[in-house]
Amino acid sequence: MKVLITGAASGIAYLTALTLAERKHEVYLTCHTEKEVLNVKEKVKDYKNIKVLKVDITNKEDRKKVLDLNVDVLYNHAGIGVSGSILDVKIDDVRKNFEVNVFSSFSLLQMVLRQMVDNNHGRIVVMSSLSGEIPIPFLGVYSATKASITMMVKALKMELRTLDTNVQVALIEPGLYHTGFNHYIIDGKYNDSKYFKEIKDILYEFEHSFLFLAEKKELDSIVVQIIRAIEDDKVKKVYRAPITQSLLVKLYNIFK
Repeated sequence: MKVLITGAASGIAYLTALTLAERKHEVYLTCHTEKEVLNVKEKVKDYKNIKVLKVDITNKEDRKKVLDLNVDVLYNHAGIGVSGSILDVKIDDVRKNFEVNVFSSFSLLQMVLRQMVDNNHGRIVVMSSLSGEIPIPFLGVYSATKASITMMVKALKMELRTLDTNVQVALIEPGLYHTGFNHYIIDGKYNDSKYFKEIKDILYEFEHSFLFLAEKKELDSIVVQIIRAIEDDKVKKVYRAPITQSLLVKLYNIFK
């Protein structure tokens, strides 16, 4: 199969690209900048079935490139995180987070999905997060983008059932993994806080200690779920990992 992965310069998406290539799929690995493209090309030069492309999903012309590939699978992974209190966060940062994670991501999804429905063939795999299922203080904006993604995908899956189509949509909800992303989005988020500056050091230490204990160090468990979402004959409602964090979400939804 031909698989396109957005935002795959590093982390979970990058490892997924390598795994798919090893499983003999043809992989289009996309990066946000030309600098990332050059770096990744060097790292994957021994993989003849990986092509590295520059696709900034917020750029309309970049999104149009994807249609020429006529892929079997789109794995929508690209995203960013905005952190901080709802009291303090700048509205422009809120807009940016939704622009990347929701509006641009779904603009690309919509374009590719229409092509797939017209061809009666294809699959969309969308990266959301367990944080879209549970409210997390000081990550409300990021969690809100993921909750939006989750609801839109669930609605889309219901809509596709009313069509006579072979196109399927899969939802991925990972928990905390040690990719550097979580630390990046929490570092410095209290520096400009008006309301929490007196306790910012306490909050900072607590969050980093929590990540040290909670983050899954190996990425294999979530990559396995993504591969299943791509290769399963019939997709599940949602693919989650790691299992312990997934169980906590289920318990939260029962007792909230």
